[in-house]
Amino acid sequence: MKELLSSNSKPKPHINGMSYSEQTYWQLMAAEYEAHVAQIGKQQPNAASTNVSKCIRCGLCCYQYPCIPRPEEIEPIAQYLELTTLDLINKYMVINTADCKVYFLRWAKHGEEDLTGKMIPPARTFDRGYCVFYDQKSRSCCIHPIRPQEARVIKCWEKNNGMDKSLWGITGWNSQDILRFLPDFSPRIYADNKYLPPKSSMPPRKY
Repeated sequence: MKELLSSNSKPKPHINGMSYSEQTYWQLMAAEYEAHVAQIGKQQPNAASTNVSKCIRCGLCCYQYPCIPRPEEIEPIAQYLELTTLDLINKYMVINTADCKVYFLRWAKHGEEDLTGKMIPPARTFDRGYCVFYDQKSRSCCIHPIRPQEARVIKCWEKNNGMDKSLWGITGWNSQDILRFLPDFSPRIYADNKYLPPKSSMPPRKY
């Protein structure tokens, strides 16, 4: 998903299921969100901007782009929280996609609880808010001891932070992985109102 967050790129025809006008609209939302998180970064300095070589628990990364767990990381996190994997998904995760080919599970943001366990509409991909596991009061991650690899290895104070795509959780997913967790998943059907199909032509979300 992050590689698509560029306001300078033209709509790519390989994004299945979206017309060029819908792709353009999606990319405009991405550009608006990038501008928003840049402004938040100025208001809320992080370790990199203050020349500190360790996490200062500012929560900026948890606000900008919450980490995406790899498939093999989901079950251990469920066990840590003493939940079944399905309960973890239904309570804390949303189904997302960056290209309408590979679907993956990611943490919901605060304010997206109404979508947990469901396919998130593209118009809400750029909802604003912290990762559902970030506690603003204590400025801490509720699953820190077992946080995903992406959260462990990407450090804002390091040179070329986040540039190595192999470290991104999204790269750990293939087109079949979503079926390991939700065997009846299909982006094209409703199943007991549990899954919502993509709605790429939804009107702009108002903030």
